[in-house]
Parts: sequence; structure tokens; C-alpha cells
Amino acid sequence: MKKVSILLLAMFFTYPVFAKEFKTGTYFVKETALEERLAPNPKGKVTNRIYRQQKVDVLEVKGNWGRVSKYYDGEVEGEKGQVARWVLIKGLSTTRPSDLAQPTIKSDPRILKDAIPKVGENGLNENDIKILYKGATKFLNSGQCANVEYADKSVSKPNTYFVNCGGPNIFFTPSDL
Repeated sequence: MKKVSILLLAMFFTYPVFAKEFKTGTYFVKETALEERLAPNPKGKVTNRIYRQQKVDVLEVKGNWGRVSKYYDGEVEGEKGQVARWVLIKGLSTTRPSDLAQPTIKSDPRILKDAIPKVGENGLNENDIKILYKGATKFLNSGQCANVEYADKSVSKPNTYFVNCGGPNIFFTPSDL
């Protein structure tokens, strides 16, 4: 009986605080990546990801979930009826998260400023950034590239990265380096 009473007290005192803290309004993503689902539950179809420091408007709150899009025709997502995108609200913050620590990498004037994302952008981690710099340097030194305009990790090809030198993207994997 004592355990049940403690559990009920914990639920009584923590739920209202949690519910009050999250309401509609503007938030920032505090996780590296946060999945957007088509339903406010963990079984909802993942349709997109949003990333650390990205600003979102929460339009509705249901339990632990915040709706971050208007309702729209689910046919574009392969679903019937109206759908919306939902995220776990515990992955959001009212304040913009600080920048993450960046790896120390020797600069190269042939890599344009901001051509390579920072740790935390687009869900990239420190190792991803090091791989992008290594790939960019390889293509610059081999003559395949004169200047790197941008680089990133592919979203459609697993474990694949690319650099762009003003023409088509040059794709590579870590094992190519």
C-alpha cells in the first residue's frame, strides 16, 4: 500500500509540472536529431527528422507529444485522411541549445567558409565532420576539385558522404579514404 501511495503522489506532483511546462509556442530542438511522426505515439510512421537548434512551433500538445505541423492530406505520406507531424516534447527546449564542441581541424583556403557543416548540424557528429574534411582534402589534393563549395552526409545512401566542387556531387564512403 505504501508503494502505491508513493507512486500516486509522484504522479500527482510531477504530471502537472510537466504538463504546465510544455504548451503551444516556439521551441528549439535540443536533441541531435528528433523524429517527426504522423501520430502522437511511438508507433507513428516516421516522416522526417529535425535537428539540434532548429526552431519549431508547437501547435498542440497531447500527452508527451507536440504537433509541429498543420494537418494535411495524408495521401502525400501514403496515409488516408488528415495527418500532422508530431515530436516528443522532451526533445524540445524553450531556449536555444548552445553550440557543440567542434573538432580541431587545420583550415584549408580551398574549402569555402561554412562549406562543411558543424557538429550538431543536420544530425552530424564529430566523426562525420572529420570524414567530410578528410574527403574534401582528398579530392582537392587529387585535382578532382579546385574548391569545396559544400559537403554533407547523404540522407539517401547509408554511410555515404559527398562534397560539391561547383558541379555534380562527389560521393564517397569512409572506406574510400
